Amino acid sequence: MTLPCLAQLKAEGFDSVAVVTKTEAESREAYEALSTRGCGDSRLVTKETLTFEKGTAVIPAYLAKGVEFDAVLIYDASSQTYNRESERKLFYTACTRAMHRLLLYSTGEWSPFVRALDTSLYEAES
Repeated sequence: MTLPCLAQLKAEGFDSVAVVTKTEAESREAYEALSTRGCGDSRLVTKETLTFEKGTAVIPAYLAKGVEFDAVLIYDASSQTYNRESERKLFYTACTRAMHRLLLYSTGEWSPFVRALDTSLYEAES
């Protein structure tokens, strides 16, 4: 994930941004990466988190159900992370947390759930 996207989203006026991961371990990894790169204003959301605040949250998909954000960045939408049919609903939950902007990132080949979409429905960048 590149930091300019987070800065750009803030500059565009998005008050609540979520970096959504598949697992809590992946959330911790993403949070550490953001903290190391100077995004100290992001917050790690865990099972122990009692309240949500505006700003950037790093959250596993299973904890994001029922919560909406202005913008969502899917940390890894690759086939390595989301490829089994049993993961389809979790991926759907992650993607539908975005009210205004959804950005997906992949460390490899896109998830079959993304590849199955009509390419006219999204913009792809390298």
